[in-house]
Amino acid sequence: MKCEQKYEELIQKLVDSEATDEEKKQLDQHLTSCAPCRQHLKELKKVIAFVQSASHIEAPPSFTKDVMARLPERKQTSKWKQWTRKHPLLVSAAVFFLLMLASVSSLWNTGNEQVVVTGSGKVQIDQESGKVIVPEGEVIEGDLIIRNGLLQVDGEVQGNVLLVNSESYYASVGHVSGEIQELNQALDWVWYHVKNFFKEVVSFTNNEGSDK
Repeated sequence: MKCEQKYEELIQKLVDSEATDEEKKQLDQHLTSCAPCRQHLKELKKVIAFVQSASHIEAPPSFTKDVMARLPERKQTSKWKQWTRKHPLLVSAAVFFLLMLASVSSLWNTGNEQVVVTGSGKVQIDQESGKVIVPEGEVIEGDLIIRNGLLQVDGEVQGNVLLVNSESYYASVGHVSGEIQELNQALDWVWYHVKNFFKEVVSFTNNEGSDK
């Protein structure tokens, strides 16, 4: 069973010659009934005695030189590894971009025919014609993302509209209060996600700074 922390501290103070008479008395009383602490103190005293007895031992003058001569030759680090170690942020950014490119490209290549709508509110979707209709009187609060469809806004969209591999019925886009952006290539899709990621990072950094 492990003793209380205070007795370990008292033992340490005793071997360091920092314990007061009262602390020595308290520790002696504890040692009479605690075999583990007695053993621990005994081992510490042995270590101290060994170190003190070996303090006069010196290494031969050529010890360091001989040890260094026996070490294996250091392999030269390639310039590429040296560059990556000096520029960890650039390496991290490159890795992030490659992962983003792979993941977003896979998302782009899946479900090319099905119409997908992301956003709050009620919209009408016709999978056969690919038409997405915001009905008259319906108000979409926030952004609306349409994938593989033709958007017709008879109601109102209070936010931005993102058309991914999609088109809009331009006679009705006046009911959109935000921006309308079309992404019809995988590279545009990747760039859109990269910009949004860095916008969120900047926003988070600014919020952290304002909280301090």
